[in-house]
Amino acid sequence: MKRLCGLIAVAAFVAAGCNKPAEAPATPAAFVPTPHGSLKLLMRAIPFPASNLIFDMQSNDPGKPAKPGDPSGNASAQYGGIPDYAGWNGIESAAVALQETANLIMIPGRKCGNGQPVPNDQENFKKWAADLAAVGAEVQAFAQKKTFNEDAILELTGKVSDTCAACHEVYRNTPKEPEDRCMVTAAPAAAK
Repeated sequence: MKRLCGLIAVAAFVAAGCNKPAEAPATPAAFVPTPHGSLKLLMRAIPFPASNLIFDMQSNDPGKPAKPGDPSGNASAQYGGIPDYAGWNGIESAAVALQETANLIMIPGRKCGNGQPVPNDQENFKKWAADLAAVGAEVQAFAQKKTFNEDAILELTGKVSDTCAACHEVYRNTPKEPEDRCMVTAAPAAAK
C-alpha cells in the first residue's frame, strides 16, 4: 500500500509539472551596433573596393559589358555576369556602400588599426562622415540615370577623392604614421 501511495504521489507530481503553463520566452536583448573590426579593416572591406568601382567609371562605361577575357575592362561588369551586381547597378551599390560606411565609422567603440579610438567625437570627423554620405548619395543619383557622361564622372570622382582625402590628411597621413594615426594631437592645427 505504501508503494501504491508513493507511485500515486509521484504520478501526481509529474502530471502537475506537465500541466504547468509554459513560461514566456525570454525577451531578446535589444540590438546594439557594435564594431567588429578596426577602422583599417572596415576601410579595406567596404569603401576601398566601392570607391575603386566608382573610379573605374573614368575609364570604362558601366553601361557596356566587359570584353570576354579582358581582365582590365569595366570592373563594375566583372561580377560573374550577374546583372544585379554589375554595370550601373554595381556603381549604385558602391555608392550605397560609401553612404553606409559613414554610418559604420560613427559606431562608438571602434578602434583604428593602431589601437587608438576612432576620433568620431571630433567635429571635423563628423563633418567628413556626413560629406562621405552626401557624395555617396550624389554617386547613387548619377548611377540611377545610367548615362555615361565623362565630364560629370570626372567631377564626381574628384568629389569622392577629395572627400576621402580630407579625413586622410588629418587622421591617416600623420607625421609618425601608423603610430599616431587617428590621434587628435597628431593632426595639424590648420586642418582641425
